[in-house]
Amino acid sequence: STTAWLMAVLTIPLFVALGFWQLQRAEQKQGLNDLRQNRTQDEIIKLDGTAPDDAESLRYRRVRIEGIYDGAHQFLIDNQIQGGAAGFHVLTPFRLRGSDKAILVNRGWIPLGSDRQALPDIGLPPDAGESLTGMIDLMHRVGFQLSGADTPTAGWPSLVQVPNPDRLAERLGYPLLPYQVLLSPEATAGFSRKWQVSQLDPGKNRGYALQWFLFAAVAAIIFIRHGLISARR
Repeated sequence: STTAWLMAVLTIPLFVALGFWQLQRAEQKQGLNDLRQNRTQDEIIKLDGTAPDDAESLRYRRVRIEGIYDGAHQFLIDNQIQGGAAGFHVLTPFRLRGSDKAILVNRGWIPLGSDRQALPDIGLPPDAGESLTGMIDLMHRVGFQLSGADTPTAGWPSLVQVPNPDRLAERLGYPLLPYQVLLSPEATAGFSRKWQVSQLDPGKNRGYALQWFLFAAVAAIIFIRHGLISARR
């Protein structure tokens, strides 16, 4: 019947397309896993003001930076959960030696106190080093962003929901590289740092792909059976 043909034409190609899309997502996740594995084993490179703005070219690379912290102007990424507890990630600008640029150093996670109005103490100790090591990563992102989530609050430290390097540089008054350094666990002047990011699971997407292909097969079988029954009539 016309209805059966229409349903077949609409659903089967859609299910097949969704299956291939999930396979593509699985490949992307596997690629990121491989990239992380390879780059974290590479030698530490020195990063300075001439570093490229392309975050992907440096993502997961271990780096050494030299300069000085700008401890008077720090950002707290709000609503960060660790071990079931709410808190902040501490982003501290690090002015790169011999350059007008800075890079944000994620010094780790710190819990929210009993009083949300009283921000935690994130001051830098006197021995905060001028040479740091860490790993390059993209800035914190969310799937759905509310309007104003990337606007830092007034005062210091400044709270922000979703850090946007351009907006943060505007607030600081000097340029920032568009990625962050995850401070090495062994470095001083940091907080809780659990940078062992869980491996992305491409197997889940492959499972979803199989489901979509099965839906396409079932739709095709139903269409064929419906066509045969209609033909006999």
